[in-house]
Amino acid sequence: MKHARLQPFSRSAASAALAAVVLAAMAPSAQARNVRLMESVPDAARVTRVHDILGNLELRFGGDSARGANVVRRDVVVKGVGTTRLDDVGEDDRVRPRDHELCARAFEDAVTQLAFAARNMRASAIVGVVSDYEGTVFDDPGHFECHVGALKAAVTLRAQLVAGPIAPAVVPVISPPVPVAPPPAPIPVAPAPVGATPPPPAATFQPLPPVPSPSPN
Repeated sequence: MKHARLQPFSRSAASAALAAVVLAAMAPSAQARNVRLMESVPDAARVTRVHDILGNLELRFGGDSARGANVVRRDVVVKGVGTTRLDDVGEDDRVRPRDHELCARAFEDAVTQLAFAARNMRASAIVGVVSDYEGTVFDDPGHFECHVGALKAAVTLRAQLVAGPIAPAVVPVISPPVPVAPPPAPIPVAPAPVGATPPPPAATFQPLPPVPSPSPN
């Protein structure tokens, strides 16, 4: 009976196996990362396309901002996701963005979904916006809650869609841009009639006084 001869285990194969074991051990810890951050609404709006996405829609954070408003759709919940993708499709960032950048991307995605929902309902404003992560509400007029993992961030918002006029905000967060008045039109100048003689140019010197005549001796 012949015994099978075992092939020697190469060094490269051993390195590959060791790397696989290390990556498998790191995967659970990477997936389990869940950092909770409180991000500023004005700061996130400034570094994203939120103003362009909202257009003429007004966005107000804080549950009290919905008081007395004509709500056309209640409790619209959206979940925005910010990933390491440069665009909607494309390669990953060469350097992983900071947690705050991922939160800003997730915030933009959430506001985009709210804007679509508001326009579908012909709403004029998105008010009463609060963070609603897994059923836990965080109500703040100037901040939202963001949860960051190894490769992406998530922002869950709950809002009320309203139509018609709303009460002035105590602290407006994101409002539609104020239209800039166009410059006044130039005053038209009537052209000179054809064949008219132009006026003489203004004098640029004063005539000398007359020389007095010599007195007789």
